[in-house]
Amino acid sequence: MWNRPLALALMGLVGLLLLVLGSGYWLMFQMPGSAFRGEPSPLDARGEAVRDRLLGHVRTLSDEIGERHYWRPEALHAAADAIEDALREAGHEPHRQPVPTGDETFHNLEVRLPGRDRADEVLVIGAHYDTLRGTPGADDNASGVAVLIELARLLQEAELERSVHLVAFVNEEAPFFGSDAMGSLRYAREARARGDDIVGMISLEMLGYFTDAPDSQRHPPLLDLVYPSTGNFVAFVGNLASRRLVREATGAFRDHAEVPAEGLAAPELIRDIRRSDHWAFWEMGYPALMLTDTANFRNPNYHGPHDTWDTLDYETMARVTLALARAVEELARP
Repeated sequence: MWNRPLALALMGLVGLLLLVLGSGYWLMFQMPGSAFRGEPSPLDARGEAVRDRLLGHVRTLSDEIGERHYWRPEALHAAADAIEDALREAGHEPHRQPVPTGDETFHNLEVRLPGRDRADEVLVIGAHYDTLRGTPGADDNASGVAVLIELARLLQEAELERSVHLVAFVNEEAPFFGSDAMGSLRYAREARARGDDIVGMISLEMLGYFTDAPDSQRHPPLLDLVYPSTGNFVAFVGNLASRRLVREATGAFRDHAEVPAEGLAAPELIRDIRRSDHWAFWEMGYPALMLTDTANFRNPNYHGPHDTWDTLDYETMARVTLALARAVEELARP
């Protein structure tokens, strides 16, 4: 016998479940604009120059210097010196922030681009320059540092309403992640103590490995139902509290990029979304995201001896860098 009240109650529950699922999908996955599809245009002379400089930065860090971490302090200091020299060559005077680490002191390196009418509002762009032991760290994370350096060059003459701070962080890798010696955590804590109004932080974390091979992209559980199976895109990844930043950054990048871009704002219980310097800014209550080629979900050389300069795609890196510079300009002119 048909029980009408029970049937209505079940229909209501199903409707509520669909509403929750739809709202969750919209909150986590729905991003402005459309990801780029098709063949990108050939690089022009400016793009070729960016490509060549990116390759040079990555080779300096991963090939000439190599492993750079606490157990090779001379290499970590050499990496800081090389980044400082490159930022000076790009037209800036970097500031060093000491980061005590055991019996050593390493440094974050910061370039500040002052804004105009809204100069107190700060957008931080950062990348860590240390490596895990046992890897030359071309993709992780010489690629992110190379993009950071080129952003400093491309944004030098930009008209910014908000200030933009470009920071090379030390000690992101284990065992320092989450410790007092983590460069980005020290930076974010000092910013919070000063009362800095950081409106957003973008962590550049592995931006060099791209492939058009079928089924070259993996994902954390269930995300493969939403995102592409080909590893030729960049991902903007944040927590739910940073959803607005993720949407604005993804949309701004898509407006200018000839590289596919995906966005995700997810609960922090998904462990993989926490794995970079943006986490330090979440800890201090700032909105932040990671821009990444997805690391071990795509790159077979992740955290190993074969993460070398010659495995990366510098043409795509150049396209990412040029589009990101335009996106940062938009984010700094709200």
